[in-house]
Amino acid sequence: MSNSVLLGLKAGEVFTYHEHDNGLKYHRYDYFNIHDDLEACPQSYLIKQLPNITNPLHFHMQNQFQVFIEGSGSFGRHEVLPYVVHYAGAYTGYGPIIAGDQGLQYLTLRCSRDLGAKFLPAQMEFFKKGPKHHYTSPSILSDEKQELNQLTEVLMDWVHYEEKSHLGVGVLKIPPHTEYPISLLQDVAGLFLVVMEGLVFANQEKLVKNENLYIPEGHNTYTICTADCGVQILFLQMPKRDQAYTSVN
Repeated sequence: MSNSVLLGLKAGEVFTYHEHDNGLKYHRYDYFNIHDDLEACPQSYLIKQLPNITNPLHFHMQNQFQVFIEGSGSFGRHEVLPYVVHYAGAYTGYGPIIAGDQGLQYLTLRCSRDLGAKFLPAQMEFFKKGPKHHYTSPSILSDEKQELNQLTEVLMDWVHYEEKSHLGVGVLKIPPHTEYPISLLQDVAGLFLVVMEGLVFANQEKLVKNENLYIPEGHNTYTICTADCGVQILFLQMPKRDQAYTSVN
């Protein structure tokens, strides 16, 4: 796994259009560069799913988070609004994702590169037996800027945490003019931070709303800081892929 911390900045926002035979239509923007070393190629991209379009039931070969950031629709039996977080483990079927009248935008975050959705039942030959794992959060509300600017201490609250897998979805709030060191557990694949409100500086780069930061395993600590305003961040701790799938790309 690469030891590079990666910043997901919307530099130019060059989207590519995708259309599948099953009716799925969306625009995609990749935050990180893509290369052929799958395990050392983390992914962070923004999907703009067109209005009233369905992303059918499918699975991926890697663990992933999805963060719904704009629009409305449904995900399986769940209504999705900002900020609903979904986690799906490798080879765990999920969906459909149905965009509402205004379309639906969501981030997809992975510690290792996946080669694309496998739709069910059409691509059942790629499915692997083994543990299945998914979680869908409630809508996580973002504080007002004024509330964040009045913070006097760092606050970290877990929305969901699993002791066995170390899957974690949390909300981190940092006051203005504060440096905050982030420590990674040894038994996680990596950590994604998604800015919900405010701005944060990482390696002298500024990340604003819905931009993201990836810290891979191997980093004991990494420091971020705020300036004149407080910040609220989604804290997404990725489990390692289950041993049943570690030899599968």
